[in-house]
Amino acid sequence: MDNRTWVVLADEASAKLYESKAAERNWKLVAEMSHPESRAKESELVSDKPGRVQQSEGYRSAMEPPTPRKKVEVDRFAREVAQTLDDAAAKRAFDRLILVAAPPFLGVLRQHLSGRVQKHVVATIEKDYLHLDLREVRERLDVQFETR
Repeated sequence: MDNRTWVVLADEASAKLYESKAAERNWKLVAEMSHPESRAKESELVSDKPGRVQQSEGYRSAMEPPTPRKKVEVDRFAREVAQTLDDAAAKRAFDRLILVAAPPFLGVLRQHLSGRVQKHVVATIEKDYLHLDLREVRERLDVQFETR
């Protein structure tokens, strides 16, 4: 068996999926995903002022949307990443999966992972390594796995 491991580096707006084979030191970029709406300010995501409602006392108050748009966009991106991983798991593209993501996003991503993907997860690391040099990411992961 080749023991293909995918390493997912992600935050709320970007993700990079790498393949690492047991016999090789270099990682191959499998996919790169981006969701700029997750980084946008709330005011940039909402197109107009909140709606108004007539109160029984005769005055109007502004209605707030039930969920902030930014949170909706982060959730949407987590679903997109989870679907990509599920599609890959269905094609048997990896044997093992390591998730490395900023803590808030990792929690959202975990909620959307299918059972098929979850059974391949061998490690989750709550760190934002996405924007580090790839060599440095490998070194940090090596150190973390040595201490386990």
